[in-house]
Amino acid sequence: MSNPHHRLYLDLLFRVPTVASYHLSRDGKTLAFAWNKTGQHEIYLLNTQQSNPERVTFPPESKFVPTFSPTGQELAYTMDHQGDELNDIYLLDLKTRKNRNITPDTSESISSDLSWSPDGKQLALSTNRSGKFCIYSLPRSGGEPKLLHMHQYLDYDPKWSPDGKKIAFTSLVKGQDQGIFVTTLETRETVQLSDEGTAIESSEPAWSPNSKTIAFASAEKGMYDIGLYDSDSQTVQWLTDSEFECSGPVWTPKGDKVAYEVNHEANIQITLHTIGKGTELVQATPGLHTNIRFSPNGDDMYFLYTGPRNPTDLWRYSFKTGHVTQVTKSLPDQLNTAWFVSPTHVSYASSDGRNIPALLYRPRRGRGQRPVIVYIHGGPTAQFTNTWSPLVQEYLDRGYMVIAPNYRGSMGYGREFREANRFVMGKLDLDDVVKSVDFIVGTGLADAKRIAVTGGSFGGYLTMCALTKHPDVWAAGSALVPFLNWFTEMANERDDLQYWDKQNMGDPEKDKERLREASPIFSIERIKAPVQMIAGAHDPRCPVSETLQARDELQRLGKRADVVIYEDEGHGFLKLDNRLDAYKKNLQFLTIYLGK
Repeated sequence: MSNPHHRLYLDLLFRVPTVASYHLSRDGKTLAFAWNKTGQHEIYLLNTQQSNPERVTFPPESKFVPTFSPTGQELAYTMDHQGDELNDIYLLDLKTRKNRNITPDTSESISSDLSWSPDGKQLALSTNRSGKFCIYSLPRSGGEPKLLHMHQYLDYDPKWSPDGKKIAFTSLVKGQDQGIFVTTLETRETVQLSDEGTAIESSEPAWSPNSKTIAFASAEKGMYDIGLYDSDSQTVQWLTDSEFECSGPVWTPKGDKVAYEVNHEANIQITLHTIGKGTELVQATPGLHTNIRFSPNGDDMYFLYTGPRNPTDLWRYSFKTGHVTQVTKSLPDQLNTAWFVSPTHVSYASSDGRNIPALLYRPRRGRGQRPVIVYIHGGPTAQFTNTWSPLVQEYLDRGYMVIAPNYRGSMGYGREFREANRFVMGKLDLDDVVKSVDFIVGTGLADAKRIAVTGGSFGGYLTMCALTKHPDVWAAGSALVPFLNWFTEMANERDDLQYWDKQNMGDPEKDKERLREASPIFSIERIKAPVQMIAGAHDPRCPVSETLQARDELQRLGKRADVVIYEDEGHGFLKLDNRLDAYKKNLQFLTIYLGK
Protein backbone atom coordinates (compact mmCIF):
# COMPACT_ATOMS: atom_id res chain seq x y z
CA MET A 1 0.00 0.00 0.00
CA SER A 2 2.97 2.33 0.49
CA ASN A 3 2.81 4.69 -2.42
CA PRO A 4 5.25 7.47 -3.39
CA HIS A 5 2.35 9.31 -5.06
CA HIS A 6 0.60 10.18 -1.80
CA ARG A 7 -1.53 12.92 -3.34
CA LEU A 8 -3.24 10.51 -5.73
CA TYR A 9 -3.62 7.92 -3.01
CA LEU A 10 -5.20 10.38 -0.60
CA ASP A 11 -7.68 11.60 -3.19
CA LEU A 12 -8.83 8.02 -3.69
CA LEU A 13 -8.80 6.89 -0.06
CA PHE A 14 -10.52 9.92 1.42
CA ARG A 15 -13.23 9.93 -1.25
CA VAL A 16 -14.42 6.41 -0.48
CA PRO A 17 -18.18 6.75 0.20
CA THR A 18 -20.17 5.17 3.02
CA VAL A 19 -23.81 4.18 3.53
CA ALA A 20 -25.24 6.29 6.36
CA SER A 21 -28.71 4.76 6.87
CA TYR A 22 -31.23 2.55 5.11
CA HIS A 23 -34.77 1.17 5.19
CA LEU A 24 -36.60 -1.85 3.73
CA SER A 25 -40.03 -1.54 2.15
CA ARG A 26 -42.89 -3.39 3.81
CA ASP A 27 -43.10 -5.91 0.95
CA GLY A 28 -39.35 -6.54 1.20
CA LYS A 29 -38.73 -5.80 -2.47
CA THR A 30 -36.95 -2.44 -2.26
CA LEU A 31 -34.15 -0.96 -0.21
CA ALA A 32 -33.69 2.77 0.26
CA PHE A 33 -30.38 4.09 1.57
CA ALA A 34 -28.41 7.31 2.03
CA TRP A 35 -25.05 7.13 0.26
CA ASN A 36 -22.45 9.81 -0.48
CA LYS A 37 -21.10 8.21 -3.67
CA THR A 38 -21.48 11.49 -5.59
CA GLY A 39 -19.76 13.63 -2.95
CA GLN A 40 -22.68 14.19 -0.57
CA HIS A 41 -25.41 11.97 0.84
CA GLU A 42 -28.27 11.30 -1.59
CA ILE A 43 -31.09 8.76 -1.45
CA TYR A 44 -30.86 5.62 -3.58
CA LEU A 45 -33.38 2.85 -4.30
CA LEU A 46 -32.39 -0.75 -4.98
CA ASN A 47 -34.46 -3.81 -5.88
CA THR A 48 -33.40 -6.52 -3.42
CA GLN A 49 -32.88 -8.97 -6.30
CA GLN A 50 -30.69 -6.60 -8.32
CA SER A 51 -27.38 -4.80 -7.96
CA ASN A 52 -27.81 -1.45 -9.70
CA PRO A 53 -29.18 1.25 -7.38
CA GLU A 54 -31.13 4.24 -8.68
CA ARG A 55 -30.40 7.70 -7.32
CA VAL A 56 -33.68 9.53 -6.61
CA THR A 57 -32.48 12.79 -5.00
CA PHE A 58 -30.05 15.41 -6.25
CA PRO A 59 -27.91 18.33 -4.97
CA PRO A 60 -27.45 20.79 -3.42
CA GLU A 61 -28.11 19.51 0.14
CA SER A 62 -27.48 16.24 2.05
CA LYS A 63 -30.30 13.76 2.72
CA PHE A 64 -30.63 11.09 5.40
CA VAL A 65 -32.83 8.40 7.04
CA PRO A 66 -35.05 7.28 4.16
CA THR A 67 -38.21 5.68 5.55
CA PHE A 68 -40.83 3.88 3.43
CA SER A 69 -44.48 4.63 4.14
CA PRO A 70 -46.59 1.57 5.11
CA THR A 71 -48.57 1.97 1.88
CA GLY A 72 -45.40 1.67 -0.19
CA GLN A 73 -46.35 4.76 -2.17
CA GLU A 74 -43.98 7.28 -0.57
CA LEU A 75 -40.56 7.58 0.99
CA ALA A 76 -39.85 10.12 3.73
CA TYR A 77 -36.36 11.49 4.35
CA THR A 78 -34.72 14.49 5.98
CA MET A 79 -32.60 17.15 4.30
CA ASP A 80 -29.91 19.14 6.06
CA HIS A 81 -28.89 22.73 5.18
CA GLN A 82 -25.11 23.13 5.15
CA GLY A 83 -24.73 21.33 8.45
CA ASP A 84 -27.11 23.49 10.52
CA GLU A 85 -29.22 20.40 11.47
CA LEU A 86 -32.43 22.40 10.89
CA ASN A 87 -33.75 19.46 8.89
CA ASP A 88 -36.70 19.60 6.52
CA ILE A 89 -38.81 16.51 5.89
CA TYR A 90 -39.35 15.51 2.28
CA LEU A 91 -41.67 12.94 0.71
CA LEU A 92 -40.72 11.16 -2.48
CA ASP A 93 -43.63 9.85 -4.58
CA LEU A 94 -42.32 6.45 -5.63
CA LYS A 95 -44.41 6.40 -8.82
CA THR A 96 -43.69 9.86 -10.19
CA ARG A 97 -40.24 10.29 -8.51
CA LYS A 98 -41.30 13.79 -7.46
CA ASN A 99 -40.01 15.20 -4.14
CA ARG A 100 -42.11 17.41 -1.88
CA ASN A 101 -41.03 19.40 1.20
CA ILE A 102 -43.73 18.96 3.87
CA THR A 103 -41.96 21.17 6.45
CA PRO A 104 -40.91 24.23 4.42
CA ASP A 105 -39.57 27.41 6.03
CA THR A 106 -38.98 25.79 9.43
CA SER A 107 -36.74 27.66 11.83
CA GLU A 108 -36.71 24.96 14.50
CA SER A 109 -34.67 21.76 14.65
CA ILE A 110 -36.31 18.56 13.48
CA SER A 111 -34.65 15.30 14.49
CA SER A 112 -33.93 12.67 11.87
CA ASP A 113 -35.92 10.10 13.87
CA LEU A 114 -39.13 9.60 11.88
CA SER A 115 -41.87 7.02 12.38
CA TRP A 116 -44.87 6.45 10.09
CA SER A 117 -48.32 5.74 11.49
CA PRO A 118 -49.44 2.26 10.35
CA ASP A 119 -52.10 3.77 8.05
CA GLY A 120 -49.46 5.94 6.35
CA LYS A 121 -51.34 9.18 7.06
CA GLN A 122 -49.00 10.72 9.65
CA LEU A 123 -45.40 10.90 10.78
CA ALA A 124 -44.21 11.03 14.38
CA LEU A 125 -41.18 13.24 14.88
CA SER A 126 -39.16 15.12 17.48
CA THR A 127 -38.75 18.89 17.20
CA ASN A 128 -37.86 21.80 19.51
CA ARG A 129 -40.52 24.18 18.14
CA SER A 130 -41.90 24.52 21.69
CA GLY A 131 -38.51 25.53 23.07
CA LYS A 132 -37.35 21.99 23.80
CA PHE A 133 -37.51 18.70 21.96
CA CYS A 134 -40.95 17.07 22.19
CA ILE A 135 -42.85 14.47 20.17
CA TYR A 136 -45.29 15.68 17.51
CA SER A 137 -47.40 14.09 14.79
CA LEU A 138 -47.38 15.60 11.31
CA PRO A 139 -49.91 14.86 8.54
CA ARG A 140 -48.28 13.43 5.42
CA SER A 141 -49.78 16.35 3.55
CA GLY A 142 -47.81 18.75 5.76
CA GLY A 143 -49.25 21.56 7.82
CA GLU A 144 -49.07 22.26 11.53
CA PRO A 145 -47.45 19.54 13.71
CA LYS A 146 -49.58 18.36 16.63
CA LEU A 147 -47.96 18.16 20.07
CA LEU A 148 -48.48 14.70 21.57
CA HIS A 149 -46.96 15.10 25.01
CA MET A 150 -45.25 17.79 27.07
CA HIS A 151 -43.13 17.19 30.16
CA GLN A 152 -39.86 18.51 31.58
CA TYR A 153 -37.65 16.02 29.74
CA LEU A 154 -36.09 16.01 26.27
CA ASP A 155 -37.87 13.60 23.93
CA TYR A 156 -36.69 11.84 20.78
CA ASP A 157 -36.83 8.55 18.78
CA PRO A 158 -40.63 8.09 18.49
CA LYS A 159 -41.88 4.61 17.52
CA TRP A 160 -45.50 4.13 16.44
CA SER A 161 -47.03 0.84 17.61
CA PRO A 162 -48.06 -1.54 14.78
CA ASP A 163 -51.74 -1.27 15.83
CA GLY A 164 -51.55 2.52 15.58
CA LYS A 165 -52.81 3.11 19.11
CA LYS A 166 -49.64 4.18 20.92
CA ILE A 167 -46.31 5.93 20.44
CA ALA A 168 -43.24 5.00 22.45
CA PHE A 169 -40.37 7.47 22.71
CA THR A 170 -37.16 7.97 24.64
CA SER A 171 -36.42 10.89 26.98
CA LEU A 172 -33.23 12.20 28.52
CA VAL A 173 -34.45 12.18 32.11
CA LYS A 174 -31.59 13.04 34.44
CA GLY A 175 -27.83 13.01 34.12
CA GLN A 176 -27.22 10.41 31.44
CA ASP A 177 -30.24 8.31 32.40
CA GLN A 178 -32.90 7.83 29.77
CA GLY A 179 -36.46 6.61 30.04
CA ILE A 180 -38.99 5.23 27.59
CA PHE A 181 -42.46 6.77 27.73
CA VAL A 182 -45.57 5.41 26.03
CA THR A 183 -48.44 7.71 25.01
CA THR A 184 -51.88 6.25 24.26
CA LEU A 185 -53.12 8.45 21.43
CA GLU A 186 -56.85 8.22 22.20
CA THR A 187 -56.59 9.26 25.86
CA ARG A 188 -53.23 11.10 25.75
CA GLU A 189 -52.27 9.15 28.85
CA THR A 190 -48.50 8.75 29.10
CA VAL A 191 -46.69 6.22 31.27
CA GLN A 192 -42.99 5.60 31.79
CA LEU A 193 -41.60 2.14 31.18
CA SER A 194 -41.37 0.50 34.58
CA ASP A 195 -41.02 -2.85 36.29
CA GLU A 196 -43.71 -3.51 38.89
CA GLY A 197 -44.21 0.19 39.51
CA THR A 198 -40.56 1.25 39.52
CA ALA A 199 -39.39 3.32 36.56
CA ILE A 200 -36.18 1.97 35.03
CA GLU A 201 -33.44 3.40 32.83
CA SER A 202 -34.38 2.52 29.24
CA SER A 203 -33.98 3.54 25.60
CA GLU A 204 -34.29 2.25 22.01
CA PRO A 205 -37.92 1.03 22.12
CA ALA A 206 -38.91 -1.64 19.58
CA TRP A 207 -42.54 -2.77 19.38
CA SER A 208 -43.39 -6.44 18.94
CA PRO A 209 -45.53 -7.20 15.86
CA ASN A 210 -48.63 -7.63 18.06
CA SER A 211 -48.03 -4.26 19.83
CA LYS A 212 -48.08 -5.86 23.28
CA THR A 213 -44.38 -5.93 24.12
CA ILE A 214 -41.54 -3.42 23.83
CA ALA A 215 -37.98 -4.64 23.50
CA PHE A 216 -35.51 -2.07 24.83
CA ALA A 217 -31.95 -1.42 25.95
CA SER A 218 -31.23 -0.52 29.57
CA ALA A 219 -28.26 0.32 31.77
CA GLU A 220 -30.36 -0.39 34.86
CA LYS A 221 -28.16 -3.33 35.93
CA GLY A 222 -24.80 -1.70 35.22
CA MET A 223 -24.22 -2.78 31.63
CA TYR A 224 -26.56 -2.07 28.73
CA ASP A 225 -28.87 -5.10 28.66
CA ILE A 226 -31.89 -6.04 26.55
CA GLY A 227 -35.27 -6.32 28.25
CA LEU A 228 -38.88 -7.00 27.23
CA TYR A 229 -41.62 -4.78 28.66
CA ASP A 230 -45.15 -6.18 28.81
CA SER A 231 -47.42 -3.16 28.34
CA ASP A 232 -50.42 -4.85 29.98
CA SER A 233 -48.77 -6.00 33.21
CA GLN A 234 -46.11 -3.25 33.11
CA THR A 235 -43.41 -5.76 34.03
CA VAL A 236 -40.00 -6.53 32.52
CA GLN A 237 -38.38 -9.76 31.44
CA TRP A 238 -34.62 -9.54 30.93
CA LEU A 239 -33.13 -11.27 27.91
CA THR A 240 -29.50 -10.56 28.82
CA ASP A 241 -27.39 -10.28 31.91
CA SER A 242 -24.25 -9.70 29.99
CA GLU A 243 -20.67 -8.81 30.72
CA PHE A 244 -20.79 -6.90 27.43
CA GLU A 245 -23.00 -3.99 26.41
CA CYS A 246 -26.06 -4.84 24.29
CA SER A 247 -28.19 -2.46 22.22
CA GLY A 248 -30.36 -2.00 19.13
CA PRO A 249 -33.10 -4.65 19.69
CA VAL A 250 -35.18 -5.65 16.65
CA TRP A 251 -38.05 -8.17 16.45
CA THR A 252 -38.34 -10.83 13.77
CA PRO A 253 -41.59 -10.60 11.75
CA LYS A 254 -43.16 -13.53 13.64
CA GLY A 255 -42.34 -11.94 17.00
CA ASP A 256 -40.65 -15.09 18.29
CA LYS A 257 -37.10 -13.73 18.27
CA VAL A 258 -35.21 -10.53 19.05
CA ALA A 259 -31.91 -9.64 17.41
CA TYR A 260 -29.55 -7.19 19.11
CA GLU A 261 -26.00 -5.83 18.93
CA VAL A 262 -23.26 -6.92 21.36
CA ASN A 263 -20.29 -4.61 21.96
CA HIS A 264 -17.16 -6.64 22.73
CA GLU A 265 -13.80 -4.86 22.93
CA ALA A 266 -14.83 -2.19 20.38
CA ASN A 267 -16.32 -4.73 17.93
CA ILE A 268 -20.09 -5.08 17.51
CA GLN A 269 -21.59 -8.51 16.80
CA ILE A 270 -25.17 -9.62 16.20
CA THR A 271 -26.94 -12.05 18.53
CA LEU A 272 -30.35 -13.60 17.90
CA HIS A 273 -32.44 -14.53 20.95
CA THR A 274 -35.32 -16.98 20.55
CA ILE A 275 -37.89 -16.09 23.22
CA GLY A 276 -37.97 -18.77 25.88
CA LYS A 277 -35.10 -20.76 24.39
CA GLY A 278 -31.78 -19.00 24.10
CA THR A 279 -29.30 -17.19 21.90
CA GLU A 280 -27.11 -17.74 18.88
CA LEU A 281 -24.31 -15.60 17.50
CA VAL A 282 -25.13 -14.59 13.93
CA GLN A 283 -22.08 -12.57 12.91
CA ALA A 284 -18.68 -12.42 14.59
CA THR A 285 -16.40 -10.90 11.93
CA PRO A 286 -14.18 -8.16 13.43
CA GLY A 287 -15.80 -4.77 12.92
CA LEU A 288 -19.24 -3.28 13.50
CA HIS A 289 -22.55 -4.96 12.59
CA THR A 290 -25.39 -2.50 13.24
CA ASN A 291 -28.84 -1.28 12.11
CA ILE A 292 -30.51 -4.68 11.88
CA ARG A 293 -33.67 -5.24 9.80
CA PHE A 294 -35.51 -8.39 8.72
CA SER A 295 -37.21 -9.24 5.45
CA PRO A 296 -41.02 -9.67 5.79
CA ASN A 297 -40.76 -13.48 5.67
CA GLY A 298 -37.88 -13.53 8.15
CA ASP A 299 -35.58 -15.42 5.78
CA ASP A 300 -33.07 -12.58 5.44
CA MET A 301 -31.46 -10.16 7.85
CA TYR A 302 -30.00 -6.87 6.63
CA PHE A 303 -27.41 -4.83 8.50
CA LEU A 304 -24.69 -2.22 8.05
CA TYR A 305 -21.13 -3.49 8.34
CA THR A 306 -17.86 -1.60 8.62
CA GLY A 307 -14.35 -2.64 9.59
CA PRO A 308 -10.73 -1.48 9.17
CA ARG A 309 -10.78 -2.61 5.52
CA ASN A 310 -14.45 -1.99 4.83
CA PRO A 311 -16.31 1.32 4.54
CA THR A 312 -19.86 1.17 5.85
CA ASP A 313 -21.98 -0.84 3.41
CA LEU A 314 -25.28 -2.68 3.40
CA TRP A 315 -25.06 -6.47 3.79
CA ARG A 316 -27.57 -9.36 3.86
CA TYR A 317 -27.49 -12.59 5.84
CA SER A 318 -29.57 -15.57 4.66
CA PHE A 319 -30.88 -17.80 7.42
CA LYS A 320 -31.59 -20.54 4.86
CA THR A 321 -28.05 -20.75 3.47
CA GLY A 322 -26.03 -19.18 6.28
CA HIS A 323 -24.29 -17.00 3.71
CA VAL A 324 -23.54 -13.30 3.88
CA THR A 325 -23.87 -11.13 0.75
CA GLN A 326 -22.63 -7.59 0.26
CA VAL A 327 -25.48 -5.45 -1.10
CA THR A 328 -23.78 -2.10 -1.73
CA LYS A 329 -20.16 -1.67 -2.76
CA SER A 330 -18.43 1.53 -1.69
CA LEU A 331 -14.81 0.45 -1.98
CA PRO A 332 -13.28 1.19 -5.41
CA ASP A 333 -11.55 -1.75 -7.10
CA GLN A 334 -8.29 0.15 -7.54
CA LEU A 335 -7.86 0.69 -3.79
CA ASN A 336 -5.79 -2.13 -2.34
CA THR A 337 -6.57 -2.45 1.35
CA ALA A 338 -4.47 -5.57 1.92
CA TRP A 339 -2.02 -3.53 3.97
CA PHE A 340 -4.64 -1.79 6.06
CA VAL A 341 -3.94 -2.27 9.75
CA SER A 342 -6.36 -3.68 12.32
CA PRO A 343 -6.00 -2.40 15.88
CA THR A 344 -5.20 -4.31 19.05
CA HIS A 345 -7.51 -3.80 22.04
CA VAL A 346 -5.20 -2.87 24.92
CA SER A 347 -5.52 -1.39 28.40
CA TYR A 348 -3.36 0.59 30.77
CA ALA A 349 -3.60 2.07 34.26
CA SER A 350 -4.85 5.59 34.95
CA SER A 351 -3.21 7.76 37.60
CA ASP A 352 -5.56 6.33 40.23
CA GLY A 353 -5.15 2.74 39.06
CA ARG A 354 -8.27 2.53 36.90
CA ASN A 355 -8.13 0.18 33.89
CA ILE A 356 -8.44 2.28 30.69
CA PRO A 357 -9.13 0.50 27.37
CA ALA A 358 -7.75 1.73 24.05
CA LEU A 359 -7.18 0.70 20.45
CA LEU A 360 -3.52 0.55 19.45
CA TYR A 361 -2.46 0.67 15.78
CA ARG A 362 1.10 -0.28 14.80
CA PRO A 363 2.40 0.76 11.37
CA ARG A 364 3.53 -2.04 9.08
CA ARG A 365 6.64 -0.26 7.88
CA GLY A 366 9.45 1.60 9.60
CA ARG A 367 11.94 0.65 12.25
CA GLY A 368 13.01 2.08 15.56
CA GLN A 369 10.96 4.38 17.71
CA ARG A 370 8.01 5.83 15.83
CA PRO A 371 6.17 9.14 16.04
CA VAL A 372 2.79 8.79 17.77
CA ILE A 373 -0.64 10.31 17.24
CA VAL A 374 -3.07 10.18 20.16
CA TYR A 375 -6.53 10.17 18.53
CA ILE A 376 -9.34 11.25 20.91
CA HIS A 377 -12.96 10.35 20.12
CA GLY A 378 -15.86 12.76 20.64
CA GLY A 379 -19.10 12.33 22.49
CA PRO A 380 -18.01 12.20 25.24
CA THR A 381 -20.34 9.21 25.64
CA ALA A 382 -19.08 7.57 22.46
CA GLN A 383 -16.39 4.99 21.77
CA PHE A 384 -13.46 4.55 19.43
CA THR A 385 -14.37 1.32 17.65
CA ASN A 386 -12.85 -1.10 15.14
CA THR A 387 -14.29 0.77 12.19
CA TRP A 388 -13.37 2.24 8.81
CA SER A 389 -11.01 5.16 9.41
CA PRO A 390 -9.10 6.34 6.32
CA LEU A 391 -7.36 9.07 8.31
CA VAL A 392 -5.96 6.55 10.78
CA GLN A 393 -4.82 4.30 7.94
CA GLU A 394 -3.01 7.21 6.31
CA TYR A 395 -1.31 8.03 9.62
CA LEU A 396 -0.11 4.43 9.72
CA ASP A 397 1.05 4.44 6.11
CA ARG A 398 3.25 7.41 6.96
CA GLY A 399 4.85 5.36 9.72
CA TYR A 400 3.06 6.85 12.72
CA MET A 401 1.76 4.76 15.61
CA VAL A 402 -1.79 5.60 16.68
CA ILE A 403 -3.41 5.07 20.05
CA ALA A 404 -7.10 5.81 20.54
CA PRO A 405 -8.03 5.81 24.25
CA ASN A 406 -11.56 5.01 25.37
CA TYR A 407 -11.29 7.32 28.35
CA ARG A 408 -13.63 7.49 31.34
CA GLY A 409 -16.88 8.77 29.89
CA SER A 410 -16.81 6.36 26.95
CA MET A 411 -19.59 3.89 26.25
CA GLY A 412 -19.04 0.18 25.69
CA TYR A 413 -17.65 -0.62 29.14
CA GLY A 414 -20.60 -0.24 31.48
CA ARG A 415 -22.66 2.48 33.12
CA GLU A 416 -20.23 3.34 35.91
CA PHE A 417 -17.35 3.81 33.46
CA ARG A 418 -19.54 5.88 31.13
CA GLU A 419 -20.56 8.22 33.97
CA ALA A 420 -17.12 8.34 35.62
CA ASN A 421 -16.30 11.76 34.15
CA ARG A 422 -19.56 13.49 35.14
CA PHE A 423 -18.73 16.91 36.59
CA VAL A 424 -14.99 16.26 36.12
CA MET A 425 -14.74 16.55 32.34
CA GLY A 426 -11.40 17.92 31.26
CA LYS A 427 -9.85 16.25 34.30
CA LEU A 428 -10.27 12.47 34.70
CA ASP A 429 -10.87 11.90 31.00
CA LEU A 430 -7.88 14.08 30.17
CA ASP A 431 -5.75 12.14 32.64
CA ASP A 432 -6.69 8.93 30.81
CA VAL A 433 -5.67 10.47 27.48
CA VAL A 434 -2.29 11.62 28.80
CA LYS A 435 -1.65 8.25 30.46
CA SER A 436 -1.96 6.64 27.02
CA VAL A 437 1.27 8.48 26.17
CA ASP A 438 3.02 6.96 29.18
CA PHE A 439 1.75 3.55 28.10
CA ILE A 440 2.90 3.77 24.51
CA VAL A 441 6.27 5.30 25.41
CA GLY A 442 6.65 2.51 27.95
CA THR A 443 6.49 -0.08 25.18
CA GLY A 444 9.78 1.26 23.85
CA LEU A 445 8.22 1.68 20.40
CA ALA A 446 7.43 5.39 20.57
CA ASP A 447 9.55 8.50 20.15
CA ALA A 448 8.63 10.57 23.20
CA LYS A 449 9.72 13.78 21.45
CA ARG A 450 7.37 13.29 18.50
CA ILE A 451 3.88 12.86 19.92
CA ALA A 452 0.85 14.72 18.58
CA VAL A 453 -2.75 14.87 19.73
CA THR A 454 -5.89 15.20 17.61
CA GLY A 455 -9.64 14.66 17.89
CA GLY A 456 -13.04 16.03 16.94
CA SER A 457 -15.92 17.60 18.87
CA PHE A 458 -15.43 16.62 22.52
CA GLY A 459 -12.19 15.06 21.27
CA GLY A 460 -11.30 18.53 19.97
CA TYR A 461 -12.06 19.93 23.42
CA LEU A 462 -9.81 17.33 25.08
CA THR A 463 -7.12 18.06 22.48
CA MET A 464 -7.12 21.70 23.60
CA CYS A 465 -7.20 20.62 27.26
CA ALA A 466 -4.16 18.40 26.64
CA LEU A 467 -2.25 21.21 24.97
CA THR A 468 -2.95 23.64 27.83
CA LYS A 469 -2.73 21.34 30.86
CA HIS A 470 0.21 19.19 29.66
CA PRO A 471 2.08 21.53 27.30
CA ASP A 472 5.43 19.71 27.40
CA VAL A 473 4.06 16.39 26.15
CA TRP A 474 3.09 17.39 22.62
CA ALA A 475 4.90 18.20 19.41
CA ALA A 476 1.64 19.45 17.85
CA GLY A 477 -2.14 19.38 18.23
CA SER A 478 -5.00 19.47 15.72
CA ALA A 479 -8.52 20.05 17.04
CA LEU A 480 -11.50 19.45 14.75
CA VAL A 481 -14.81 21.24 15.53
CA PRO A 482 -13.73 21.90 19.14
CA PHE A 483 -15.06 23.98 21.99
CA LEU A 484 -12.84 25.62 24.60
CA ASN A 485 -15.06 27.68 26.87
CA TRP A 486 -17.84 25.98 28.84
CA PHE A 487 -19.58 29.32 29.47
CA THR A 488 -19.83 30.45 25.85
CA GLU A 489 -20.40 26.89 24.65
CA MET A 490 -23.47 26.51 26.85
CA ALA A 491 -24.72 29.97 25.94
CA ASN A 492 -24.51 29.39 22.19
CA GLU A 493 -25.20 25.68 21.66
CA ARG A 494 -28.60 24.12 20.91
CA ASP A 495 -31.05 23.73 23.80
CA ASP A 496 -30.88 19.92 24.08
CA LEU A 497 -27.09 20.00 24.22
CA GLN A 498 -27.22 22.76 26.81
CA TYR A 499 -29.53 20.59 28.92
CA TRP A 500 -27.14 17.64 28.71
CA ASP A 501 -24.14 19.80 29.59
CA LYS A 502 -25.85 21.23 32.66
CA GLN A 503 -26.89 17.74 33.78
CA ASN A 504 -23.38 16.38 33.37
CA MET A 505 -21.02 19.29 33.99
CA GLY A 506 -22.91 21.86 36.05
CA ASP A 507 -24.57 25.25 35.95
CA PRO A 508 -22.61 28.26 34.62
CA GLU A 509 -23.79 30.40 37.54
CA LYS A 510 -23.59 27.90 40.39
CA ASP A 511 -20.44 26.07 39.25
CA LYS A 512 -18.32 28.90 37.85
CA GLU A 513 -15.07 27.74 39.41
CA ARG A 514 -15.42 24.19 38.10
CA LEU A 515 -16.35 25.27 34.58
CA ARG A 516 -13.56 27.84 34.45
CA GLU A 517 -10.99 25.26 35.52
CA ALA A 518 -12.30 22.88 32.83
CA SER A 519 -12.16 25.50 30.04
CA PRO A 520 -8.83 25.52 28.17
CA ILE A 521 -9.47 29.04 26.88
CA PHE A 522 -8.52 30.38 30.34
CA SER A 523 -5.10 28.69 30.32
CA ILE A 524 -4.39 28.99 26.61
CA GLU A 525 -1.23 30.97 27.31
CA ARG A 526 0.36 27.71 28.53
CA ILE A 527 0.28 26.15 25.07
CA LYS A 528 3.75 25.49 23.68
CA ALA A 529 3.03 23.27 20.69
CA PRO A 530 1.76 24.52 17.32
CA VAL A 531 -2.05 24.33 17.12
CA GLN A 532 -4.45 23.68 14.28
CA MET A 533 -8.23 24.18 14.57
CA ILE A 534 -10.77 23.16 11.91
CA ALA A 535 -14.45 24.11 12.19
CA GLY A 536 -17.74 24.53 10.32
CA ALA A 537 -19.49 27.89 10.12
CA HIS A 538 -22.99 26.45 10.76
CA ASP A 539 -22.11 24.13 13.67
CA PRO A 540 -25.00 24.00 16.20
CA ARG A 541 -23.07 21.75 18.59
CA CYS A 542 -19.65 23.37 18.93
CA PRO A 543 -20.28 26.82 17.43
CA VAL A 544 -17.59 28.28 15.21
CA SER A 545 -17.32 31.16 17.70
CA GLU A 546 -15.43 28.75 19.98
CA THR A 547 -12.68 28.29 17.40
CA LEU A 548 -12.59 32.00 16.54
CA GLN A 549 -12.35 32.90 20.22
CA ALA A 550 -9.32 30.64 20.61
CA ARG A 551 -7.75 31.88 17.37
CA ASP A 552 -7.95 35.49 18.50
CA GLU A 553 -6.44 34.72 21.88
CA LEU A 554 -3.60 32.63 20.42
CA GLN A 555 -2.80 35.37 17.91
CA ARG A 556 -2.84 37.98 20.68
CA LEU A 557 -0.30 35.88 22.56
CA GLY A 558 1.85 35.52 19.46
CA LYS A 559 1.42 31.76 19.28
CA ARG A 560 1.18 29.59 16.14
CA ALA A 561 -2.43 28.87 15.21
CA ASP A 562 -3.55 27.44 11.89
CA VAL A 563 -7.32 27.92 11.56
CA VAL A 564 -9.59 26.52 8.82
CA ILE A 565 -13.30 27.40 8.62
CA TYR A 566 -15.66 25.72 6.13
CA GLU A 567 -18.43 28.18 5.35
CA ASP A 568 -20.89 25.53 4.10
CA GLU A 569 -20.49 22.95 6.86
CA GLY A 570 -21.69 22.20 10.37
CA HIS A 571 -20.45 19.83 13.03
CA GLY A 572 -19.57 16.93 10.74
CA PHE A 573 -18.29 17.70 7.27
CA LEU A 574 -20.97 16.32 4.95
CA LYS A 575 -19.37 17.24 1.61
CA LEU A 576 -16.59 14.88 0.54
CA ASP A 577 -14.59 17.71 -1.01
CA ASN A 578 -14.51 19.48 2.35
CA ARG A 579 -13.73 16.31 4.25
CA LEU A 580 -10.90 15.51 1.85
CA ASP A 581 -9.53 19.02 2.30
CA ALA A 582 -9.81 18.83 6.10
CA TYR A 583 -8.07 15.44 6.26
CA LYS A 584 -5.26 16.71 4.04
CA LYS A 585 -4.78 19.84 6.13
CA ASN A 586 -4.72 17.74 9.31
CA LEU A 587 -2.10 15.43 7.76
CA GLN A 588 0.00 18.25 6.37
CA PHE A 589 0.03 20.05 9.71
CA LEU A 590 0.95 17.00 11.79
CA THR A 591 3.54 15.83 9.26
CA ILE A 592 5.43 19.12 9.61
CA TYR A 593 6.02 18.48 13.31
CA LEU A 594 6.21 14.67 13.40
CA GLY A 595 8.23 14.17 10.22
CA LYS A 596 7.62 11.44 7.66
